[in-house]
Amino acid sequence: MKRLAVFSIGLILGITGMVRAERPNVMLILVDDLKPALGCYGDTVAKTPNIDRLASWGMRFENAYCNQAVCAPSRFTLMLGSHSTSTGLYGLGSQLREIVPNAITMPQYFAKHGGYRTESLGKVFHIGHGNYGDPKSFSVPHFKDKVIEYVDPASTDGGKLTREEAYFTNQKLDQIRSLPRGAAYESPSVADTEYADGRVAREAIKRLQAAKQRRDEHGTPFLIAAGFARPHLPFSVPKKYWDLYNPSTLPLPKFENLPKNAPKVAGKRGGEITNYKPVPTDRNANYSEELKRDLIHGYYASMSFVDSQIGKVLDELERLRLTENTIVVLWGDHGFHLGDLGIWTKHTNYEQANRIPILVVAPGVTEPGASTHQLAESVDIFPTLAELAGLPNPQSVPQPVDGVSLVPVLKKSTARVRDHAYHAYPKQKLGRAIRTERYRYVEWRAWDGADESVEQELYDYQTDPLETQNLAAEKPAVVNSLAKILAEYPTPVDRNARRNERKSPEIANRSLKIVGQIKGATGDGVLVAQGGREHGYAVHRQDGRLIFDVRINGTVTRLASKTSTPKNFAFEARLAVDEMTLSINGDDIGRVESPGLIPVQPKDGMTIGRDELSAAGDYQPPNPFSGKIVSLEVTPGKPKD
Repeated sequence: MKRLAVFSIGLILGITGMVRAERPNVMLILVDDLKPALGCYGDTVAKTPNIDRLASWGMRFENAYCNQAVCAPSRFTLMLGSHSTSTGLYGLGSQLREIVPNAITMPQYFAKHGGYRTESLGKVFHIGHGNYGDPKSFSVPHFKDKVIEYVDPASTDGGKLTREEAYFTNQKLDQIRSLPRGAAYESPSVADTEYADGRVAREAIKRLQAAKQRRDEHGTPFLIAAGFARPHLPFSVPKKYWDLYNPSTLPLPKFENLPKNAPKVAGKRGGEITNYKPVPTDRNANYSEELKRDLIHGYYASMSFVDSQIGKVLDELERLRLTENTIVVLWGDHGFHLGDLGIWTKHTNYEQANRIPILVVAPGVTEPGASTHQLAESVDIFPTLAELAGLPNPQSVPQPVDGVSLVPVLKKSTARVRDHAYHAYPKQKLGRAIRTERYRYVEWRAWDGADESVEQELYDYQTDPLETQNLAAEKPAVVNSLAKILAEYPTPVDRNARRNERKSPEIANRSLKIVGQIKGATGDGVLVAQGGREHGYAVHRQDGRLIFDVRINGTVTRLASKTSTPKNFAFEARLAVDEMTLSINGDDIGRVESPGLIPVQPKDGMTIGRDELSAAGDYQPPNPFSGKIVSLEVTPGKPKD
């Protein structure tokens, strides 16, 4: 790979502030669900020659970690430089501009302070689950393409809208369970551009050509973020990539039980993968060896497919001689369980869900083929790129910047700028983790921070790389040492601390009166919700009908109108010991026998206009409401003994 000495010297001088150097371009390559199962990371089965080629150009981070193993929050951490626990952006449906309205994202910062033209293609911010990305971040409109995609009609029961397609296109979010499951994998004989990643690569090449011309004519530097969907499920790839692998030689999981003595809250069964056929819908069902091999086959084939698309982009960078003045970063948003611990996909605090690939090529700074064991986080990329581009330190942005610059490490692989990585995962409790080179300590704590709620995990990757046993009780000195580090982090933002949330009323053992006024109701969604999977209530629209759900011990009792509501209406929902009632515009539309009062105060607070994380009613969150909520009041009665 060619380097320009003038650019190298100018970049170094620009970093020190002695002169203003010519700005380097930035090419971000973001890959969904990509774990470091790559040739350059030592995987002998993976066929990833193009990502391996990129690694040979610069530095490979062996110990890199995402900050939360969920698509949307992980991408927020990259673009903001902020931990999810610093912003409250925990959920798939989290709205950046509602929760951190004045945030300055990485591309916004580069445009403001460096005159960059910023562009995005494919999956950059998470779009879906009620989230529409962040158009403010880029200079030109986003080039959107699919994440969930099929070519073979048999994969979708003859072309029907499937559950995951609905999620990722923000359709029928309140009807997910009524939709068919799509296939977990397909491999038709088609061209690469029949799938989104092929089209994103093709568009990225066009954007690079135009960016090169602008740079030559006007000196405008570019920041282009190209996001690729595979190996995210479904494993939909052209047959030639499927045929690269012999399923009998693929690595099966070595340990398929949850860690011994691990707290229940830390484990996972089922989840996202059960939305695909032929995966069993029973989350505790055993998978056949054939199904395991098919899923693992699909993951590796998907990696090879996306590797080929990335290769086309790298080829164009070289052809245009842009490698001489372009920083290239490859980043996986989080890892992926392939049956290890009996878990599939992500959404945990364990190693396979959180370890990611990070490759950085900085002309004149990184040495070809370098690697480092420096612990790195997604939040580090923003300040690192800012320093490489000679921009001011981004600590001045409105949001907290938790990342540190990795530039000293890029210059010298043995340099150290942090001694641990941090990540978190929100469930009934918030699990926060400290990962050192040897250990991972996880502390699960109730959202109110109560000490008596704490459950701990400790894993020693030197003696137990498969995480077979929680060693917290056996190694108290290590636990205490890492707990002290964790205690130095700021108090996490509560997941219910959102602009659309009011102070949550006390509803345990109380009757409820919910009154609201709605205008312009053109779609469905949640008007108000409080609670989650075990206890709570929700008033929402579904198929135009107004519905009052009360959940007790996980079971929902429903009262629904028989016909659609008008666009403008007032409503009143009541829960009493003996009955539930619902009225629209003063007319009683129904009553049913009450399941009783909600027995405990739910962990999830009250939200208006959406249900951010776990569903209080019988729908899939976040289920945002389409219309205007003019007023809404929840009035609890006096507590019953």
